[in-house]
Amino acid sequence: MYTLIQGVDAPAALVSGYAYDKFGIRILVSPFLISIIPSMLVVANSGLLTLWVAAIFFGLVLGMHESVYRAAVSEFTPISSRGMAYGIFNTVYGIGFLVSGGLYGLLIALGAPFIFMICYVVAIQMVATYLLLKAWRLRHQA
Repeated sequence: MYTLIQGVDAPAALVSGYAYDKFGIRILVSPFLISIIPSMLVVANSGLLTLWVAAIFFGLVLGMHESVYRAAVSEFTPISSRGMAYGIFNTVYGIGFLVSGGLYGLLIALGAPFIFMICYVVAIQMVATYLLLKAWRLRHQA
């Protein structure tokens, strides 16, 4: 499954990198929206095939995150503080991944209802999308 994720990750990074060059920051919203799919598939837990499909979507999102999000850091920061910006980005990204994944796993372990899990995943992605768009607007107003 890891190999499948990495096999999807690499071409997804190339395609999303090209899309970022062509469409700019707006492409960053798509991984937030696509990441809802594997989360729902895992909670549905309808078998191994569902996990394989979730892995494909996860690889797609991972490829987009690994390429375009790092490229966007350079667009949001001046060159004089870019190293610090990448450090902050990776730290916050890792902590966010840990906290959100831990909470998601806890909800699964506690047997939270499917609708609650969907609401959690959608709400988190909506907040992330809102914050991204707000940061983009602030950057363009300055």
